[in-house]
Amino acid sequence: MFLRTHTIQLIRRIITQNLAQLSEKVSKRYSDFKSFTVPTDKIWLTETGKLFTGKNEFPVSMEGYDQLAHVADIPKPFFKKLDPDFQAIVFNHCFLKSAVVTKLGRNIRLDLDENQRVVGFDDPRLLRITSTRVIEAVFASLPQGLSPKEIEVQRSKLTPRYIRFSCFSPKIIEEPRRGDIINGGIDVVHNLTGDSGTQILCYLRRLACANGATAHVCRESKQLRARRLPNGQFDETDMLQQIRRVLTETWAQLDEKLAAVKGLLNKDRIPIDLIRQQRTKFSLNDRIIKAIESALRKDEIGPTNTLYDMFNALSRVATHDVLLNSRQQRTLSRMAGELSQQTAHKCDKCGQWVVGYN
Repeated sequence: MFLRTHTIQLIRRIITQNLAQLSEKVSKRYSDFKSFTVPTDKIWLTETGKLFTGKNEFPVSMEGYDQLAHVADIPKPFFKKLDPDFQAIVFNHCFLKSAVVTKLGRNIRLDLDENQRVVGFDDPRLLRITSTRVIEAVFASLPQGLSPKEIEVQRSKLTPRYIRFSCFSPKIIEEPRRGDIINGGIDVVHNLTGDSGTQILCYLRRLACANGATAHVCRESKQLRARRLPNGQFDETDMLQQIRRVLTETWAQLDEKLAAVKGLLNKDRIPIDLIRQQRTKFSLNDRIIKAIESALRKDEIGPTNTLYDMFNALSRVATHDVLLNSRQQRTLSRMAGELSQQTAHKCDKCGQWVVGYN
């Protein structure tokens, strides 16, 4: 009991940013973001790199160029290497073709940042949930007795296209081994533009090394899409209620998720073959496989020769490997979290490793 109380006090002392402070930053950061709807057939990229809407021209941010390429079905690396005049030729041809083939609709919503730069597109028929409303939903979902000032925020990233943050309750902790504390929290990604929505996951953070892993909220859950085609049934109030419901479920399931991580110490360690078997599915190259293999031998407290070592290795590489891109980081973090909630055994017939939920 003393150790648990001491740990909670320690977490509170090392908090660098809390949820209340993040809310203030989000409110200031996105208060000047604007959007408006224009006819799709009026969209035109000029030779100077600006987007013409039929009446006005707007500069385009790097995030905006990425989404321009995406919506016009142009490979992003190729598009970025072109000079502005060639970018205009390629985009104008491909966008008009894409608009006809994919039926983008008569109108498209342009998203602008505080500098009046285009940062992305939206289908104007899709419901938009503001970042401030998402933060308010997180406030409403907090475990009883905790205020936003007590909730630690880590890994926060505010961009013109999305916000992402992980936050933790100092009271939701588990100690698989003496001195090895794992803190439970939530991971939220909310897209401000484009056709993606809001994703909410459990986040498991090992304090000894700051390794982090994300896990599903429930077995049947899929990415929570916070933008639906508006009709009589789905409106903003309904979507915010769905977000709050999933957030509440996420906080409620953390004790169960942490108990499963502790239970890994009772399961036999599996070889790196399991990861090699998944390399194609998760786009893991030789360097990443070797990094995971090396991480299996590293632990601040010491290897356990159990399945816990694989959980730690995957989350270590996901959190600390600076050569990974954001997609690879998310993939390995999710692999670590999902593995912690599963069992693994080798099939006697085919020799392949099989995983399944506990």
